[in-house]
Amino acid sequence: MGKAARTVWVSIWLWCLLGLGVPAESAAPEAEALIVNLYRGEINGMLFSAMTADTIRSMLGPPSAIEAPETSKEGQDTHLQYHALGLAFRMHQPSKQAPLQCWRVSIYLTNTWDDKASTFFLPFPGRLSKHVNRDWNPQRIATEFRQWYPQSYSQEQVAGLMNDHQMAKASQGEYKILYLELSDFRIDFFYHQTEQLLHSIHLTLHRSVKPEQR
Repeated sequence: MGKAARTVWVSIWLWCLLGLGVPAESAAPEAEALIVNLYRGEINGMLFSAMTADTIRSMLGPPSAIEAPETSKEGQDTHLQYHALGLAFRMHQPSKQAPLQCWRVSIYLTNTWDDKASTFFLPFPGRLSKHVNRDWNPQRIATEFRQWYPQSYSQEQVAGLMNDHQMAKASQGEYKILYLELSDFRIDFFYHQTEQLLHSIHLTLHRSVKPEQR
């Protein structure tokens, strides 16, 4: 099977599996009902690291876009995007027989252009712990989350994170990123210094944590 044919087959399979042919409104909850507990890494009471493609679809409806690798290889992830909800899930397959498992969830607080999908992520409409919103600056984040000892990345590390998150290349010093290290996952706060807005929050599972340890 040629490369182009394999790509088409993978896309069709994912569309059928995740129900992209079904209107998202038919299964999605009320946007305002979405609650993210940053301390526990939960969305509406479910650990993000325990979410599979099926549980995400059951909770949020079909994704607005999917970015999937051509073949299932170690280190290649599938991205499930919910542009209207400002959410994106990065999935991996622990083993050939295992379902896709979430290891990172991104929460967008400002309009963010998705170049591959040619559309915007809209600001997350739900509720975050401590009522965090886009107007929070690094000083407030550091104060409100001080018991977890927030730290800042160097500009070299920021550049690496921007690439890892597949975000548009930013100029030197444009973003300041604070992070919290929790037991099973890390929280990154992306603050846009030019716009003076908290751009997004990303929860990333420590890759050494296995499903049975959650």
